[in-house]
Amino acid sequence: MHYVRAIRRLAGVATVLVSGTAMTQAADISFLTHWSPETVTLLEAAIEKYSESHPNDAITVRAVPFGDLLTTLRTSGGGAGGATIAGIYDAWLPDLARDALVAPAPAEVAEGVAANWPAGVVSAASAGGSLYGIPNEIDVYALNYNKRLFLEAGIAEPPKTWDEFLAAAEKLTDASKGQQGFGLINSWAAGVLHPFASLLVSNGGDLVVDGKPVLDSAAAKETFELYEKLITSGYADPAMATADANTTGPFLDNFVSGKTGMIIMANWWESALKAGMGDAYADIATAPIPVGPSGDTARSISYSWMTVVNAQADAEEQAAAWTFLEWLNGPDSGANGASAMGEILMSMGILPSRTSDGVAFAERLSSDPFLAGYTGPLADAKPFPTVLGGQEFSESLQQTLEALQFGQVSAADAQANAQADATEILERNAK
Repeated sequence: MHYVRAIRRLAGVATVLVSGTAMTQAADISFLTHWSPETVTLLEAAIEKYSESHPNDAITVRAVPFGDLLTTLRTSGGGAGGATIAGIYDAWLPDLARDALVAPAPAEVAEGVAANWPAGVVSAASAGGSLYGIPNEIDVYALNYNKRLFLEAGIAEPPKTWDEFLAAAEKLTDASKGQQGFGLINSWAAGVLHPFASLLVSNGGDLVVDGKPVLDSAAAKETFELYEKLITSGYADPAMATADANTTGPFLDNFVSGKTGMIIMANWWESALKAGMGDAYADIATAPIPVGPSGDTARSISYSWMTVVNAQADAEEQAAAWTFLEWLNGPDSGANGASAMGEILMSMGILPSRTSDGVAFAERLSSDPFLAGYTGPLADAKPFPTVLGGQEFSESLQQTLEALQFGQVSAADAQANAQADATEILERNAK
């Protein structure tokens, strides 16, 4: 039988169509993502390859901005006519599972994930003892710094402690040049929260323990005070910190242009730096998060993403979706033992979480100085807590940290507000 395949683009939607003589369509699968057009093109190519062995399945890719992803999933993706597959941030899973918007993975899929992914990543893709998604990317945070600015300021090496970090921030700050020592982030929840959380865990603290917030700890007090010191000393300028989930805005612009000496950011933003800096990208280096006075080793927050299946889709559509996801994340879909998903992630500078992908890309990961600064801290990273009400908790803490950035509250008030708000949110959602 001869088949003809085409890709149609309409209103931001790319559809893989398969047609042929005497052919019946087995399943119509839609895939919701937040990826850029360039990355969607790579996913389409993987779909093309998959369709060679599954010619009856039609797979449609829809991309929306990250900031719209969760809302889209809830409003149009949860019904029977919504997206069959969606890429989600692990912190969203408990709420989506509670609301029956995502389907538990079939037993054979769960067994395969348990055998081929690290236990911590499997745990992040699970809720109530059931696996709900196939993990793909894992992200961790590190200190990024400008070597040229360090040299000009007479700083020999990246800071290892908070005292060294503050000293470096002071030397890198030059108001006459419009230059700040350290770049905070505002206007984007994860961008605000994850660097703070990384400094907190590197100071021996935590955001949540056993489902309860612990922002009233001594380690948290010191972290809020560190932020206050950065602001009141002029080492960080909140006017230079605005960003969105695509990192566009002053935060990126100021680091790219050499107006910011240090930031704390995740590995996935390597592609944004390369695109924005050109040859000057060679000035950028990475280092572990500086250790705070109550910490014992450099740590970071980590988080992961997964692909989930719509619980409201019909049984045939769900089965076809899981079959595709197993293939997309399996070692036979890419080259040299890598998965097609792993290849897509590596194109963005993102660490794939499947164990065999780590092996397949080991040489590339170790030879990329930027990514090597992230693979080292991964073993000591603490997963961002996945709890009911996690997104609301994140947005509340974002607002508190932004109030601290703009001098609207003191460190002490920010800590008290953060703990009180988090307690109310998590207790309410746990009921």
